[in-house]
Amino acid sequence: MIKTELEIFTMAKITMDTYQARYEKAKERRKERFRNLNANYKPGSPLLLEERNKIVPDFEAEIAKARNDLMMEFEDSLMKLRAVETAKVAVISNETKTMMSVLDCLETKTVSVDEYKVLAEHYGGKLYWIDRLLERVADKCGIMDSMVQPPLSVKLEILQTLEQNVREYIDGYDGENKCFPVTSSDKYIYKMEESYTNGYSGVRLDSREQAKRMISKALNEGSSLDRSFVLANMLRTSTPDIQDEMLSILAEKDPAALHDPTMQFTGVKNVVDRFIKTDGELVKAAGVAMKKADNAKSHQERIGILWDNFDNRYLRKKIEERIAATNDEELKDSYENMKEIKEEQKQESRANKGE
Repeated sequence: MIKTELEIFTMAKITMDTYQARYEKAKERRKERFRNLNANYKPGSPLLLEERNKIVPDFEAEIAKARNDLMMEFEDSLMKLRAVETAKVAVISNETKTMMSVLDCLETKTVSVDEYKVLAEHYGGKLYWIDRLLERVADKCGIMDSMVQPPLSVKLEILQTLEQNVREYIDGYDGENKCFPVTSSDKYIYKMEESYTNGYSGVRLDSREQAKRMISKALNEGSSLDRSFVLANMLRTSTPDIQDEMLSILAEKDPAALHDPTMQFTGVKNVVDRFIKTDGELVKAAGVAMKKADNAKSHQERIGILWDNFDNRYLRKKIEERIAATNDEELKDSYENMKEIKEEQKQESRANKGE
């Protein structure tokens, strides 16, 4: 499986978060229009009554449009993914037949866990029907983890549940954050994603995507002590690129955790101290800038805010993630233009220095 096939789960979260943001903005506009009635119109005048009677219908129309647009885009992506997964079942090539003839003999033999692991790593994750055969071998030999993607029926059921969750959230959200706190959480979305892939079997995730899932898992451990120890162990055993990504995400979600006593453990302290010294403020500034940009009253104002902070690599990363998740063409074009201008400025600076 390629990473893009998992983007439907990210899109589900973004769809819910975007609807919430649009709802809140529409609600704020409604309140502002009510507040401005007496300032803009003569009390009791026909114009005031006319304007007042428009406010709630306009709000409801704006919300209905947001709901419809977001669900249409999400359902379109779901339909495409279902088609991709269904098409895999129909692929029975000569390669499939050859591999199945080689592996067929294993169905009557007992395979050890180590032997099965070698087979799954070598043959698994390439062809749908080979994965099904390996699944049967694992089941016969009492091997709990087949290490291959689940069958089509399981995936389609998960996608249906995901679609229902998103629709229920959008249909039911009424401006209260407490509404659907479980099904819209990162923890719940990642759990569905994990089931969809059977523990990410055959999935290639970049360091930031791996870090997101590790942080989500750690922050949802039982007690604060459990969370601290899990985070410390994850940092100690991760590669430097994943360590940096984990710490940048942690600085956004739970900055106090960076100063937890467990972060003073051997093998962790130097990593955390280096991050706080060099990158901690950059992460914080990126979050502030992105929030300001999200609350901008126009696209021009949004781009101005992003441009002023464009040298911050964590902000650039946030912009790239937003573009990937929302397919915001306007933001994408502006981002590419900003990158080109920055590169031209660098080249001009090097030329002036005679480099």
